[in-house]
Amino acid sequence: MRALVFVVLLALATSVSHAAQGIPQLPQIPAFLPMVNTVPASAPSPIDGEWIISTLSKRIRIQSGRAFALDPWLHMFVLQVKPMMVVISEISTTDGQNYVGKDLPLLGTWNASLGPDGNLNVSVQTMVGPVKYSLMPIRLDDRDLFEQAKSGDYGQDEYEDDYDSEYEEDYEYDEEDEYAYEDDYSDDEW
Repeated sequence: MRALVFVVLLALATSVSHAAQGIPQLPQIPAFLPMVNTVPASAPSPIDGEWIISTLSKRIRIQSGRAFALDPWLHMFVLQVKPMMVVISEISTTDGQNYVGKDLPLLGTWNASLGPDGNLNVSVQTMVGPVKYSLMPIRLDDRDLFEQAKSGDYGQDEYEDDYDSEYEEDYEYDEEDEYAYEDDYSDDEW
C-alpha cells in the first residue's frame, strides 16, 4: 500500500513539473527606477506616511516629495519594482487637497486628490490613456496636519484672523533711518 501511495505521489509530482515546464516564464529584470537615496527630498507634506495601492495591494511610503515602494511587485510582467525604488517623484501641492507629481513606472503625470474618506484618488495620464486607482492611508507621519488638509484648512495661519492693518506701520522700513543712531554704538565705547 505504501508503495502504491509513493508511486501515485511521484506520478503527480512528475506531471506537475512537466506541466510547469510547458509554460515559458518571461525573464524578469529590475525596474529602471531610481533608489530613494538618489532622489532629492523636498519639504514634508500632509500626506507623508505609509499608503496601500488599491489595485495592487502593495505598500508605498510618501515622504518629502517622493513615494517609494515598501513591498515588491511585478510591473508590466517583467519589471521588478523593489523596495526603496522611487515610484512617484516631484510630489507637490498648493492647497493640501490636490497633489501633482511624476509617476515613474506609468510614465505619466500623477494627479491625486484627497477625498473626504481620507483616500487619495489618483489619476495618471499615460500614453495609452488614463489609469485610475486609490491610495489608502495605513500610517501617517502627522495625523493632525493630514486632518487639516482633509478639512481644507492646510496652510492657514491660526493667527491670520488676529492680524490688523493698523500694525502695518510698525513694519515699515525707512532707508534713511537705518543708520540714524549709528553714533550711539560706535567702537570707541568698547
